[in-house]
Amino acid sequence: MAGAGDGRSGADVLYKVTLSKGEHRDALQGCSVYQLNKKVAGLVMAVENRNPHRYFHISCDNHNTSNVVSTRGQITTSDWIPPLSRMIIMILTQLDETCGFKIQSSYKFTLVQEGPVDEAEHAPPLSGTLHKVYPL
Repeated sequence: MAGAGDGRSGADVLYKVTLSKGEHRDALQGCSVYQLNKKVAGLVMAVENRNPHRYFHISCDNHNTSNVVSTRGQITTSDWIPPLSRMIIMILTQLDETCGFKIQSSYKFTLVQEGPVDEAEHAPPLSGTLHKVYPL
């Protein structure tokens, strides 16, 4: 269980808020995407892979966005989520509060038997505790 000082607790809180307040979308067998974009200046996107046997691959393309910045440093991402795992894959935040912003996202999903050998299969590479794969 995450403790108050272990860095994971912030990711856990954001994940829970995104699931409870965000929009749910079933992607593939046992896999879901959650988007929180109401009453926030941006977007939080989380994914769950509840499939016990397959890896979930998700590619996100946000090229048609304006006036936002990504916590991962890029507006396109590609991630492998192992069986029975979850991840906050992206947070886009309004850059200039004096101007409006636009977020337009497109996704590609795949469910496969075998996943990547290591975490190098995340683009951009993962760092810190916010964008990390956690068990469900």
